[in-house]
Amino acid sequence: MWLLVRWLTSPGYHDGHLALILSYAVVWLPLLAATIVACYVTGTRSLGQDLGLRVTWLDALFGLGIGLLARAAASVIEIAFYGRMTGLGVTFGDVIYDGWWVFGAVLAPIFFAPFIEEVFFRGLVLRTALRISSRSMTRAVAMSISVLASAVLFAALHLTEVTSPTAAAAIGSSTLIFGIASGVLAAITGRTGGSIIAHVTFNGSLVLAALLA
Repeated sequence: MWLLVRWLTSPGYHDGHLALILSYAVVWLPLLAATIVACYVTGTRSLGQDLGLRVTWLDALFGLGIGLLARAAASVIEIAFYGRMTGLGVTFGDVIYDGWWVFGAVLAPIFFAPFIEEVFFRGLVLRTALRISSRSMTRAVAMSISVLASAVLFAALHLTEVTSPTAAAAIGSSTLIFGIASGVLAAITGRTGGSIIAHVTFNGSLVLAALLA
């Protein structure tokens, strides 16, 4: 799939719309497949019970705060590594404000990606690691290990397209910080709703800043 995306974006053949969809599909489909298999094959087939897919007003409040604080931390990291706030964003050629732009710049990063990634990393990975580690460790230790494991994997996912050591350090540390904060919220509440809102806020604030710049 990665080779297909690279071919579609090569000078000899370029279909930006198809490449955009596939660039998300190669990430989202495996995460969704693993989550569905875990929930409906080895779980109880209840999204709320297996993945903690619930949200309360308190979750929303904490999620909003964590998302904004994590974005502020990411901005500080960008300044430390680049001397300015870069947004760590990716553009797809000339901007054409159509449905494809809405999908690539708004829907995918602000809504779809946060939901899919949080359900997988904080819903499946964290809860599975917590359940396994709790068998032989104290609750506090098991929770710490689970949060860190999900955060490290989350950060690693965002390093797949990094092209320089500086970018790897900046993006890796930013996503790791967010992953830890989001994981702590999910582990304490037992729900992924707050983490999803935190991720929506984290990504959405970046998109909003770019649009207003």
